[in-house]
Amino acid sequence: MKQFFALYVKELKANKAIFLFLLVLIVGMNAYGLISLENFRLLKMETGFGRTLEILNVPWSGLAAFIFFFSLPFLLAHAFNAEWKSETHYLLFALPVSQYSAILAKVAAVASMGFVGGVIVIVGLSLWMVRKGILPFMSFDFALVTGLILVTYMVFILGLVVGMEGVKFSVKRYRGLTAVAFFSVSVFLYGYFYPHGERAFEFFGQISISLSDEFSTDLAPFVYTFLVGIIFLVIGCVTYEKRAEI
Repeated sequence: MKQFFALYVKELKANKAIFLFLLVLIVGMNAYGLISLENFRLLKMETGFGRTLEILNVPWSGLAAFIFFFSLPFLLAHAFNAEWKSETHYLLFALPVSQYSAILAKVAAVASMGFVGGVIVIVGLSLWMVRKGILPFMSFDFALVTGLILVTYMVFILGLVVGMEGVKFSVKRYRGLTAVAFFSVSVFLYGYFYPHGERAFEFFGQISISLSDEFSTDLAPFVYTFLVGIIFLVIGCVTYEKRAEI
């Protein structure tokens, strides 16, 4: 446990600049959105006949949530690639610890930042909806559902990235192409088996995770997505431990 904690702290220190930048960016965007209550408009142009075309028109809190969710896989991929680019991965392989611990330390570091950022995003969206009159103050149902979405997404996307990186570094050539192929095939298989997986766990649909009808949802899709993320995580850990070419 001490070795894992040391690796975890090392990952936090190595990526603290980018972690802090992303968190400050998310806080700033949410704060601006709450103060102004204006939407972010990427492009607005007149198309004629009195019509206006808007490429992107979302609340600033929603844009912050999008940036946060989109950045998580890149943060974890950066944690892997930075060591190989700086050629310090030899030191990591020389340590008397398993690569499983090193991988899980990277995942834990990004997940820690993800939980902090997720809380900021959920609170920002909740307060924005309260100011807009969409939600009552401190809606437990909204926080519960969005929290479940956050945790499920993080397990899936971080597991997928670990799988991609493990397979990527298990080959000597065409690593970029291998990573793209694994990512594409994995997403395709996830979507292809989604209806079957949802039916396999349909008994979870009898469980309500919310007190109100407005936010009620089935648990089956979340369970399926969570388990697929764990499978990807195991694949990545095994291939990286057994097959990584240094």
